[in-house]
Amino acid sequence: MSEDTETTHKPRYQREQAAGFLENSGVKYYQYLAKKAGINDMAAVAIDDLPSDNIMCALAENLTNFAAIIAFSIGALTTVVSVWFEWQYAGHLSDTLYYISYALIIIAMLMVEMTVLFWLGLRTVHGLACLTGHYHGDAPLDDTNAVPNMLARAALEVPDPIIHYLGIDPLKHVPKTQLLFIGVLYKAKVLLSSLLIKFILVRVFGKGSSRLGFQWIAIPVTGIWDAFVMYKVAKEARLRLFGSRLAHHIADEIMQPDLMNNLSPNAKEAAIRAVATMMVLSQNHHPNMLVLLVKLCETFDIQDSHEYDNWEDFLALLNQLPLSERYFVLDLLCVSAAFDGHLSRLEREHLPQAFAEHTDVYMQRIQELIAALLNGRLHLAKELCKLDFEAG
Repeated sequence: MSEDTETTHKPRYQREQAAGFLENSGVKYYQYLAKKAGINDMAAVAIDDLPSDNIMCALAENLTNFAAIIAFSIGALTTVVSVWFEWQYAGHLSDTLYYISYALIIIAMLMVEMTVLFWLGLRTVHGLACLTGHYHGDAPLDDTNAVPNMLARAALEVPDPIIHYLGIDPLKHVPKTQLLFIGVLYKAKVLLSSLLIKFILVRVFGKGSSRLGFQWIAIPVTGIWDAFVMYKVAKEARLRLFGSRLAHHIADEIMQPDLMNNLSPNAKEAAIRAVATMMVLSQNHHPNMLVLLVKLCETFDIQDSHEYDNWEDFLALLNQLPLSERYFVLDLLCVSAAFDGHLSRLEREHLPQAFAEHTDVYMQRIQELIAALLNGRLHLAKELCKLDFEAG
């Protein structure tokens, strides 16, 4: 068979939209930081060679808290300028001159605020990548899920792209109107949230001197909002980093030839379906799950010829497996459900159908793995990712 013919049978991997300006800019700055630190060509440190969970958790929290404090300061300081202008000049300038000047100050301070927050977010996620020993990341099939891209999107709050792979559609159960609303809301919160907070809090308290007294509330409120946003950015970056490390650990260290050779073709297909169905039930394109899916497809040499994301087909195949292989697939299903950091309503409804009498044990394990991922306990998360052909 020719190389071209073999290529046509491989799973197709296609990003619906090319990376935008923000993502590309974030990737370039992240790569600059890695090169400046001299780690851009270093191989990732093995999980077992990393510091203990307590040390990593403490360092990750320190990085996160420091970033949140800086973000609070930036939000507060940029708001001080607009509040001071209104305090000094409200009622002392013509309405036209006052509102034009006020709008220009708000826009200028917003640009400064967002620029510094983007810079801070990228510096923070780079620090977290160094902490986890994930200095560089080879993308599964293209740059979409390389570490710089994943972290740039997290740092800049850019939504993950829609990926076409194995015919899987994670958004198949999401109404189109809801998708449109989510897209508009995502962009609006990034670009307009601080601006709206400033206008609303500065002007909501009435007229005259009472408003001028209350307007200073905008300063701490904006600072708190920016700190909250930065805290979320750091949490998401930690989730993506740890999830990526674990996906590669499962594919490269657990899926050894001795294990793979003992799996039946049905078990291999069920393993792919386990990850694919979790992507659908979680209703998002989280890169952790996509990395795991692509790595498994490479390991199992899966062909692009099935509808892998159908839950009923997965259950039917699961019930055909002998107990040991069924437990292997359930372990993988459990891990996949935790990899995006939360359980959706659909996952909570459907997972008991697969776990059956072991539902309580597996659901507890999912929650523990989610907590370990979010709190920076990579060693504990690794232990929870075991695939041992036993129940639970």
